[in-house]
Amino acid sequence: MPEFAVWESTLICNMTCYHCGLGAGRPGLYSTCIEELPGWNLSTNEAMSMFEELLKMKVRRLIISGGEFIVRPDWKGLLQRALNKFDNVRLISNGFGGQPFLRELETLKNRNRLILSVSLDGLRETHDEIRREGSFEKTVDILRCKSSILRTVITTVINENFNDLEGLFKLFVDLRVKVWAIQIGLPAGRLNKKSFIGLGKARLLADKIKNWQMKSRGSMEIVADDCFGYGHEMRSEIPWTGCPAGKRLICILSNGGVCGCPTASDEVCGNIREQRLKDIWEGEKMESFRRYVPHCSNCDNVICLGGCRAVQKTVKKQLCF
Repeated sequence: MPEFAVWESTLICNMTCYHCGLGAGRPGLYSTCIEELPGWNLSTNEAMSMFEELLKMKVRRLIISGGEFIVRPDWKGLLQRALNKFDNVRLISNGFGGQPFLRELETLKNRNRLILSVSLDGLRETHDEIRREGSFEKTVDILRCKSSILRTVITTVINENFNDLEGLFKLFVDLRVKVWAIQIGLPAGRLNKKSFIGLGKARLLADKIKNWQMKSRGSMEIVADDCFGYGHEMRSEIPWTGCPAGKRLICILSNGGVCGCPTASDEVCGNIREQRLKDIWEGEKMESFRRYVPHCSNCDNVICLGGCRAVQKTVKKQLCF
């Protein structure tokens, strides 16, 4: 059974970031009610039922992503239900709700189970260019103000923000950020191939991460995503044990589709509107998903154990070093 689940709560978003691998945030839909888009998202009741199915499967950790979860008019009720049910809930947000959003989170019961992960993809000019004007300041406000909510940061690295990374490190040290997660933007969705940093810069990024880890030891944890540098020193404290997709991880898409990983959303193994989640997990399609392991031409799977299937699909090789 899976240990944790990702719920892609909606593909509607209040941004249209040009590095979004899902292509979320269609123009004109920023304020559209979920109920006016039948089929786009699970209804409130469908989402509640999905929570119960996950709990029956002994899943205790839930990650809520998007799109942007808080564009759903039912977001607060759903989040409260999740906090009541799961041991740990991580909410990934673009931060455009600012401090008022953080204050709303503080009114929730069991908020000690919540981790708020906000995206910062560059210093002010770069971040606002990538995402939306004014979004840098709103996100920094969430990190700056005092709150009992545990907050972490996610940065998606592309060519356009690569030179901002040192500045971001210094900013996060000043803001006393506890966890900084760093991922590489893959050429999918709206992200074009020119923005993908490639193997050379991926190696340089890994070196930077190791350097930052040494500088911030004891104050900020810096975590590399699952898509690169499997044998690098940056993973010395948490060794790579292979991709968890379809093994320890299950993903529920916005329309009820089920897959092993949010970055493999085209490999749908069933839909909870048609089947029980447990039946999908134990079904032949998911078993076939688990059995497939990409072949790494760099290390013959010795180091990366097959690496990341999303990287294999988009780049045609593993970022293995």
